Amino acid sequence: MNRSQLAGLVRHTEELNRLVRESLSEALLRLMGEKPYEKIRITELCSRAGVSRMAFYGNFQTKDDILRETIVELNRELVRRMGSPFRSTTSKDWYVRFFAFVKEKSEVLKKIFDAGFENKYLLLVNNIVLADPSIPQEKKYQRLIWSGGIENAMVYWPGNGMRETEEEMADYCAAYLVPWSLKK
Repeated sequence: MNRSQLAGLVRHTEELNRLVRESLSEALLRLMGEKPYEKIRITELCSRAGVSRMAFYGNFQTKDDILRETIVELNRELVRRMGSPFRSTTSKDWYVRFFAFVKEKSEVLKKIFDAGFENKYLLLVNNIVLADPSIPQEKKYQRLIWSGGIENAMVYWPGNGMRETEEEMADYCAAYLVPWSLKK
């Protein structure tokens, strides 16, 4: 096999794994809408996703791993769409777009939180916001405090029926999560 063929085989395998991972994630979220998370079995999950148990275990060790990956992907999508909140200031417009994103993803988020993953969600987000080892200690705490506040709002708002508009939620955040540039 030449290099070109090998490279094509690697790309094909990577694409298959991506499809398996997406199928399992979607199947798990659908099943979470039908029954309690702890009652979902790997065999049932594989059947719903249309993949083998071998394909499952080739990509994940547990169904918790699927939820972890889903959370990480949600946060990557958030940053891709809106940019990082950790810049000189976080504007009201950023918060409006953030809560529009939360509203758009509310069904997925609600399933994750209803399955008891609020703390795991926060821990994963903390790992993401602290990933840069060059961040000074004070900035690390600043990020943790902000992340905790925004995550609590993100959990409470959909769980409370999203009665407030995205703009009202942005006003709360702009008032209570002081912009970065004002913090010394």
